[in-house]
Amino acid sequence: MKKLLVIFLAFISLNLAAVPTWHTAKVDRVYPLANGGFVLTFKADNATCKNNSNPKYYYVSEGKNGVTQPAIANFLSVALVAGSSDKELTISFDNESTTCDINRLSIKF
Repeated sequence: MKKLLVIFLAFISLNLAAVPTWHTAKVDRVYPLANGGFVLTFKADNATCKNNSNPKYYYVSEGKNGVTQPAIANFLSVALVAGSSDKELTISFDNESTTCDINRLSIKF
């Protein structure tokens, strides 16, 4: 019985964890927020992002999906370089959240 309970709890905890999803597209907008974070929109959306905005909003916020305040400035600079150089930006975001919280990003040159 204990084994069954442990397996059940392990299964439930897998569903509660953030689900990382990768998305690559050109940046359409960078929208700074008053709390120090920012929002990205892309020219092509990822269908698994669960927010209802059009285009989809992908958030970078302190404390969400493991992001720290110092990392936000780094993320913002990478996003601005991608947008200003018309390069595709690759992000990893939590597709279980309606804010599609980003925790990694990169540009390929």
